[in-house]
Parts: sequence; structure tokens; C-alpha cells
Amino acid sequence: MFGILVIAFYLGAAGLSAFSAWRGEARLKAGAVGAGLAGAAVVAHVLWLSGTLRAEAGYALDIAAALSLFGLVVGCIAVLLALRNSFRAPAAILLATAGMLAIGTGSLSTMREVHEPGWPLAAHITLSALAFGLLATAALLTIVMAVQDTALRSRRPAQWLSALPPMESMEHAVFVLLRIGFIALSLTLLIGFFFVTDLFSQRLVHKVALAIVAWAIFGTLLLGRWRFGWRGRKARRFALAGFAVLAASYFLTKFILEVMLGRHWG
Repeated sequence: MFGILVIAFYLGAAGLSAFSAWRGEARLKAGAVGAGLAGAAVVAHVLWLSGTLRAEAGYALDIAAALSLFGLVVGCIAVLLALRNSFRAPAAILLATAGMLAIGTGSLSTMREVHEPGWPLAAHITLSALAFGLLATAALLTIVMAVQDTALRSRRPAQWLSALPPMESMEHAVFVLLRIGFIALSLTLLIGFFFVTDLFSQRLVHKVALAIVAWAIFGTLLLGRWRFGWRGRKARRFALAGFAVLAASYFLTKFILEVMLGRHWG
């Protein structure tokens, strides 16, 4: 029942934000209410998720709980964007995404991956969720930018384009998210070495290898942006490629272990 409330809050906030973005200045009050409802959705999501992540003797990190955790980060970023009038359309997309990611919370059997968590693991989990959520949000906004760019290049630009921020503002937001996400990912990999005692016995080889590849892709993109001013299609391709590899490092390896092999990390 509590979960239904969370989803309803997210979808309601998404609807109000989209309505405000579409109607413009005349519907700013709806956008403000939507931002408040989005904040309530995040708080309710935290309460719902907290009981799921903590198992009887360790942390339960099944795929559904991980998706919900990452969705919580996306929801937090959406709240911040919903506070800005020009970004309420992207915020609506992110809020709807956060709601969809939260749907499976608690639906799978709890699997205790870590029995005695310490500060390195707590920091690793927090930074991992933050990095993935930030980079996932950047990827979503990158897709919106790609659609926006295609529509703007057409002979008859669609009317809905007026609800989106200018391309320059969208690109700036994406690179802010990429920079912060890259720093969080770097710290995640660094802190991971504090508790990874054996990559093979802990079944983390493929996960770590793919995460390093994703880190290298994002690092190349940010270096190219700083040194050569990369933008447009080239930047979007790097951003989406990096996120695809990062998603594979977590969810593909986790799916194979949990669903196909009946095992888990740790």
C-alpha cells in the first residue's frame, strides 16, 4: 500500500511538471505544486526503500532494490530540476522514470550479499548509487537532447519543443551531471579496493572490468570536452556508450549471477 503511494506521488509530480512546462508562465503554480509533490515522493521513497535494503543480518541488494536505489537518486535530481521553470519538462521525464524504477521495491526475495558491512562498504554503496544515478540522469537527458536536435533540424519543428530548455542549457546540465558522476564513480572504484579481497572468489571480475571501461569512456569524454570542446553528436555518443557499459557492469553481471546462476556477489 505504501508503495502505491510512492508511485502515485512520482506520477502526479511528473504530470504537474509536464503540464506546467507545456502551459508556460500561466501554469507556474502547478509546477510549484508538482515540485512539492516530487519532494514528498522522494521522502516516501526513502522510507519505503530503507526497510527493503536492510536484511536480518546484512544488506539485501537484489536487482529490484538496486533499481529502486538508483531511481531514488534520479528522483532527487528531478526535484532540483523541477524547481527551475525552464527544466520542468525534463524533470517530468525523470520523475516518471524514478517512479518506474521504484515499482519493483521489495518484490524479489532478499539476498544478503554482505553480512558484516563496514564503512568502506557503506561509502562504496552510497557513492555507487550516486554515480549511477547521476550518469543515468545524464544519459536520459542526452536522449532528450538527441530527440530535440532531430526535431529542430526538421523543416517543421514540433510545437512541443517550446516546453524544453534551449539546447545549450540542456548540454550544460548534462556535463555538470557527467562531471559529478565521474568523480563519484572514481571514488567508488577507489574505495572498492578497501573491501574487495579477492575478485575471483567474490565474483567481481567482470563487474570491475566493465566499470573501469565505463570510467575510461567518461574520462575521455570529459577530457575531450575540456581540451577540444567536444559537443553535439560526438559527445552524446560517448555519454550513451559510457552509460551502456556502466549499466552492463552492474545489471548484466548481476542478472547472470542472480537469475541464471542463482548466486550473488560478496
